[in-house]
Amino acid sequence: MTGLTAVTLPAYVAEVYAEWPTETAYATAATRLAIFECISAEFAVRWLRGEARRLADRIDPTPKQVSWGPPRAFRPATLSGPNSAPILRSWADSERTAADALEVLGTRHPFRAAFPDTGATYVLSIWLSTARAEAIRETPVAPAVQRVGTLAAPLYADTP
Repeated sequence: MTGLTAVTLPAYVAEVYAEWPTETAYATAATRLAIFECISAEFAVRWLRGEARRLADRIDPTPKQVSWGPPRAFRPATLSGPNSAPILRSWADSERTAADALEVLGTRHPFRAAFPDTGATYVLSIWLSTARAEAIRETPVAPAVQRVGTLAAPLYADTP
């Protein structure tokens, strides 16, 4: 058999990363917090919404969600300056933002949403890629997990 090529399928890559300014005015630094590849735009958007909730809980957990402290030890605080956690939660819970993301992806353009915070900007993105057909398995394989970031609560990223 000569001249056979691998069959490729459309795939979507969803990514969450943090970027921050450097001392150089024209450059930023970035750290990937999580990445996911699938063959459905709907799955990619669903995963990104879950990651937005997870990231918001790591940045600024709501007092009801803190299970590691004594009861009623934490209470809401008012912050001066940007706080991306409530905006990330709102984005993740909105059906309209999911529909907007799917609409953008339907035009084969990449989707990107940025959420500024103090010292960093959190970016959620999805773009169209390709996957080799033999790389897609019937049963999913558990991804390797790697701890990244320097926030108070650990963040995790899937390693390819």
